[in-house]
Amino acid sequence: MNLELRHYRYFVALAEELHFGRAAERLGISQPALSQQFRWIEQEAGAPLLSRSKRRLALTEVGTVLYDEAAGILRQVQHAELATASASRGDAGSVSIGYVASAALSGLLPGLIYRFRQAYPAVRLAVRESDMPLQLDAVACGELDIGFIRPPLRSLPEGLALFDIAIEPVVIAMHATHALAHRTRIDVALLRDETFICTHTEHGTGFYAITLAICGNAGFQPRVEALSRQMSTIIGMVAAGFGVALIPASMRAFAPPDVVFKPLARNDVVSHLAVIHRKNERSPSVLRMVERCRAARDHA
Repeated sequence: MNLELRHYRYFVALAEELHFGRAAERLGISQPALSQQFRWIEQEAGAPLLSRSKRRLALTEVGTVLYDEAAGILRQVQHAELATASASRGDAGSVSIGYVASAALSGLLPGLIYRFRQAYPAVRLAVRESDMPLQLDAVACGELDIGFIRPPLRSLPEGLALFDIAIEPVVIAMHATHALAHRTRIDVALLRDETFICTHTEHGTGFYAITLAICGNAGFQPRVEALSRQMSTIIGMVAAGFGVALIPASMRAFAPPDVVFKPLARNDVVSHLAVIHRKNERSPSVLRMVERCRAARDHA
């Protein structure tokens, strides 16, 4: 049969009303027009679709089969229309998110994701921990939609946008028995002989760059060891006596009993948590998440 979607609508209305006048009114067309369309539908079907008994209409066996199929098609079309409209509003779809470990430990990222899921339960979220360089490449090539990173970084790949979502102080983590642990604030210059534990030693990026900047401002080049890429493990290494670590202030929430976190004296270097995404992003659901991130920044 060569039926169009409107023909299915005509026939379903007629099959459900079993009255040409009521069906025409429901469809918003004239009764003669509906009668003409029905004759064409019957011709395409090649068999009677309605029978008249005691001045009442009833579906024939062929008509019942066509009604079941036509009603199913209209339900599928309605579902597709609703799903498309939902996706166009950002109410459905998917968002893949990468993050450095300190973004999750800060509490900001879990809170964002929780509120987003409450607002858009139909959006599928995929979240994975990833180092900053890998995130930059993954977002640029479309493998990830959004990344949460800790600047600084040497360069931003072409086509990506970056904005801060949070700025927080940097604190020093040291063992509770350290000679300076009793002080309210720590002058970093007094730590020139310490080993500084960091997540990596890649120049110009992340907390390695921050560590070099803070110690450089204090007049010395620190001795740095990269013992783990996990900020939580770094704190564990401090607890084990491997050295001290400069970390975001939010990491204080995960303090083991034998580690103390102290503010820094005479320091204006801060830690930035930033969001990266593609400049030409068109996915409504991804753009919704970007909007949420900007709103979180503005209300921080």
